[in-house]
Amino acid sequence: MTVAFRDKSGTAALVVAVYAILSVGAAAAEAPQREARPTGGEAALSSVRLAQEGPIRLMPRRDRPRPPVERETETPDESTPPPEIQVQDLGEVDSEAVGVLVRETGGFGSEMWSGTPRDLIERLLKSIPSTMTSPVLRSLARRLLLSAAVVPEAAEEAKAAGRKATILSQRIARLQAMGLVSDANRLIAVSPTRQRDPDIVRLSVENMLLAHDVGGACNEARRDPDRLVQPYWQKLMAFCQVLNGNAAAARFGAKILAEDSEFDDNAFLALVDRLGGDDHIRIRSLPKPSALHLAMLRSANIGVPADAVAKAPPPVLRAIGTSPHTELDLKLDAAERAALVGAITPERMGEVYSSVEFDDDELANALTIAEEKRNARGRALLFRAAGRQAVPTAKAAVMQKAFELARADGQVPLVVRLYRRILTDLPVSAELAWFAGDAARGLLALGDTEAAEPWLSLLRARANRDPEARAAQDGMWALALIAGEERYRIDDAKALARWLAAQRARDPEAADRRAGLAISLLKALGGPVPERYWQDLVQPPQRQNVSMPQPVYPQALAQAAKGNRVAETVLLLVLMAGSAPPAENEAGLLHDAVSALRAIGMETEARALALEAALAHGL
Repeated sequence: MTVAFRDKSGTAALVVAVYAILSVGAAAAEAPQREARPTGGEAALSSVRLAQEGPIRLMPRRDRPRPPVERETETPDESTPPPEIQVQDLGEVDSEAVGVLVRETGGFGSEMWSGTPRDLIERLLKSIPSTMTSPVLRSLARRLLLSAAVVPEAAEEAKAAGRKATILSQRIARLQAMGLVSDANRLIAVSPTRQRDPDIVRLSVENMLLAHDVGGACNEARRDPDRLVQPYWQKLMAFCQVLNGNAAAARFGAKILAEDSEFDDNAFLALVDRLGGDDHIRIRSLPKPSALHLAMLRSANIGVPADAVAKAPPPVLRAIGTSPHTELDLKLDAAERAALVGAITPERMGEVYSSVEFDDDELANALTIAEEKRNARGRALLFRAAGRQAVPTAKAAVMQKAFELARADGQVPLVVRLYRRILTDLPVSAELAWFAGDAARGLLALGDTEAAEPWLSLLRARANRDPEARAAQDGMWALALIAGEERYRIDDAKALARWLAAQRARDPEAADRRAGLAISLLKALGGPVPERYWQDLVQPPQRQNVSMPQPVYPQALAQAAKGNRVAETVLLLVLMAGSAPPAENEAGLLHDAVSALRAIGMETEARALALEAALAHGL
């Protein structure tokens, strides 16, 4: 048995390099085994299968001129088998440049980093927020991280300074931190260094643990004994040993870890003891849950503690919120938190809601109960009730309540997407005129102006004789213009006046601020905003709490957009606006962000971001 201890200066790694005496002979029987990893030509074939064509080689072979990318195809859906392929010589692959998205499938193009210094990429990429509640910014960040693109080489002095995280490993790490575990796995699969880069190896193991692929994680832990100089791998090895029935080795390793003054994971120690046979152990608190904790809890048949959700990172929220083994209320809470930051899709959130059982009395009184409860069960009840109703007016009433609560709780983008299918299937009729404003607003939020048009026409047809329809129509002017609805005109001063009056009637304190935001967004979208609008809307300044970027960011963003540096523009924009909820970003920042997207040719994304901001600010 070889054991090395951390010295008091903290400079030597605490290590249990080999538990030879206790574990030799047991390793071959260690619990669940994983299919052997491919090597050589099989590894190349595996990479090709997972990306159809990939990894996509964007750097030239040394003995040939650089070829153009002739064909770029979309990565298949993970639920479908891969198409027939041909194995080809992949040549030399630039590990930094690989990706699974190209321009035709949503990527930003192989030259997206052209003109951007490598040190800036390295400095900023790792700061992409993990908990973005803006679907538009989250989508932009995801596409940036998955895009295949040439990356500038590091300067010689940087190479000489020693090893640091590669840009590829940073990309994978940010995807995983955002809860986009499947995307992280796709990028790992096409990485030529997936078995050599220690950061990528660890990220791969984290994903195995999140999927409860304990056999795969343990196989990887045993593959390279040199890793056992690091506490992370020591903890994983202890878990694998106790699963294998070698509790003595596991407890020994855990004891060594616990002697380090920097060790702070009592839950791990307790779980090792519980898995080792001490049934008296209880895990009542887990404020900082990790993928390893979840795997250990599940192996021990212990439920996730109630406090594990509050500060859990998105990938852990995703695992808790989609696990059939999680207690229902905790599962709903975790799933909602995961859905808000995009770690699970609205469709998957709908499946979680649909798994909740309610009796007939609850479904019949869903509106009242949801208003009183204002919790995840209440929102699940509304969703179940909307899907159960056969009468359109009853469906509309449930959706209206869901949208009302979403506006109050700051969940509009998620809830609109959650009800997308029910909303788009709802027939337009005079009986639903009272719901026309909500329906049109929801469809415009989805960017579906075509589906919104019949509802807007219904409002126009009833506006002269129905005060509520008139108010709803007047209140729709700015949002419809931002969405690109062609029947509204930006130079209609009377429509602006009616819209402003409707805003002031609804919320006098916020009306002028919202008006300024609306005109600013329309200007950013290229609308010919009359000069008098600015003069008419100027009011004495008011203080408000908003998210503001560092002073250098707006100028840096403008310069990147002017130079058509696509990836740099998107990265700066995401860092400027992505960490704050859309409702907290101020008008100037949103104007700059929308303008920058338009400057680099992303008109659709610019309009989607403007729409999202308009709804978040109550327009």
